[in-house]
Amino acid sequence: MRQRLLVGMACADAALLFIAFVIGTYVQFGGHPFGDEVFIDTQARGLLQILLICLGGSLVGSALVAAVMPHGPPRPTYSRGSLGALFAFFVITAVIVLVRPYYSRPQLFTTLVVWIVLVLLLRAALRLRPWTERLVIVTNSDAIVRALDETPHITVVGVIDPNATGPLSAPPLDTVLTVDLSAPWSREVTRYVSATSVAGREVRPLNEVYEQHTGRVPLGHLSEGWEIETSLLRKLPFLPFKHAVDLLLVILTLPLWLPLIALVAVVVRVADGSPVIFRQVRVGRRGELVELFKFRTMRADAEEQGARQATGDDPRITPIGHFLRSVRLDELPQFFNILRGELSLIGPRPEQVSFVEKYREAIPFYDQRHLVRPGITGWAQVRHGYAASEEETIEKLSYDFYYLKHMSPLLDLEVLARSVWTVVSASGTKPKAQPSAEEAAELEVEAREQRVDDELHPRRERPTG
Repeated sequence: MRQRLLVGMACADAALLFIAFVIGTYVQFGGHPFGDEVFIDTQARGLLQILLICLGGSLVGSALVAAVMPHGPPRPTYSRGSLGALFAFFVITAVIVLVRPYYSRPQLFTTLVVWIVLVLLLRAALRLRPWTERLVIVTNSDAIVRALDETPHITVVGVIDPNATGPLSAPPLDTVLTVDLSAPWSREVTRYVSATSVAGREVRPLNEVYEQHTGRVPLGHLSEGWEIETSLLRKLPFLPFKHAVDLLLVILTLPLWLPLIALVAVVVRVADGSPVIFRQVRVGRRGELVELFKFRTMRADAEEQGARQATGDDPRITPIGHFLRSVRLDELPQFFNILRGELSLIGPRPEQVSFVEKYREAIPFYDQRHLVRPGITGWAQVRHGYAASEEETIEKLSYDFYYLKHMSPLLDLEVLARSVWTVVSASGTKPKAQPSAEEAAELEVEAREQRVDDELHPRRERPTG
């Protein structure tokens, strides 16, 4: 299904480029590209060459997007469309420089602008219609099945027990067989998976599907954390480049953020008094301790009773602190931590020492998040937000592991774009909606009934259709 979607979108984008080329030609020359009454032969041949170059660039751009964005399903997203158009532009420019055909700059510019608009409009139209991937899952993890079933773009049509011994019906033609590689299979299930694959049907690992659709790593399916370390070993050449880019960006933007830091410091000093800067020791890369700088957003006596996690509606936060947190201005002094080599722009957030010691005991593989430099913002921050409990911290950790496995310049750009939106929308500290007491009681009853139902009628025994 993934391949079919990728090919379909590539062909659609190429068709839209052809339409944009015709529109651009009409705008510039008042006729279509192949009319002898409008163009002399040399121009017609030149325009035909440019058209072929553009179509080739469009297909190459789509292929590059599929190659560099393997961490998510090929949904018709604006980011994929825009990135494909950007890659196509680079390819077209390179070919024109090498081949030097006849072309009209205004016509080509108009074509590319119209094409980008059409590509984004196509994505907008496709997103109006729900896109789903239908799965038959081989697993004994009811939690994973429920999480996938509740995920947008996923429909679970059947669950097979890995230990099943009876006859198994073939999965429906429009489904993907998703297999849990961490569970032992019976002989019958092994034959079933093998026969499905030999028949040319799509068979995919459960972890891969879960990560693509949730942006998280299923922590219960990690084996000694080696998946994270192995993935990072392949990215070692990227890490020095990432650090160099961080330093370059911070230095180049210094004329912008340094005056802003001075202004915020004055506001905090006038509104809340001293100290202006809050210093706290956090755990950094390889477990090294780093002193983190932030503008103080809480009362001066906020941690007299000991450190505890902050929530979006924490009463210790001052009024000006609420504003600074909502637009993330309290993090500005951490640019100095980047200059000192202790932080990165994008990465897992550094945690307090006492919390690290606590979570290290409670959460397997917790120290894996210390394999890279921590960041001012990260995938967990833009996808989850603040964690107010151990359960939410575990959920955030699954996002951190996803970032570690799929770390790339494109994923960093996505995190950066989401962080900018957080600042613009002032949603940095918006707490999650909490149910009322009556709603909480109803949810508890439903959860109890669901647990009883799972025990009596396990979902993995559901027929596969």
